[in-house]
Amino acid sequence: MEPQNQADLLQDIHDEVNYVDPVSPGIRFVNYLIDQIAIGVIFNGLDYVLGLSSNGNYSEDAIMQGNMAAVWLRLLFSLAVTLTYYTIFEAATKGRTLGKILTNTTAITQDGTPFTFKHALLRTLCRFVPFEPFSAFGYMPWHDRWTNTVVVKKTW
Repeated sequence: MEPQNQADLLQDIHDEVNYVDPVSPGIRFVNYLIDQIAIGVIFNGLDYVLGLSSNGNYSEDAIMQGNMAAVWLRLLFSLAVTLTYYTIFEAATKGRTLGKILTNTTAITQDGTPFTFKHALLRTLCRFVPFEPFSAFGYMPWHDRWTNTVVVKKTW
């Protein structure tokens, strides 16, 4: 099947993915950067729309003054945005995030079973393990190894 045009960008979600070798750490890093930028935009947009930074308990001034409740609230909000982003994106697009869409890669299961919401949720939860990002310096990041998934180049 030939690559699809821009109008059919989301149609390829339903296409079967042929398994090839895992993508390089460089492509995974690009995916990570794109996803982190997207998460930052979403976080700051929601922060602005919800007005969380404008009240006295959550403002930057409260954080600078050492208000630990404000620090924890901001951290929890950030974790919730990250959890939602990765889980919903990967579940809705069968293993893809904005970074993976732009680099034409996808997460698939190693055993060939369909990628499900459970895979997306477990991959996301694994990302919250301390030092998990450093596991990408090895052969396979922990969130892939522990969920039996792998990121590959999407082929039609």
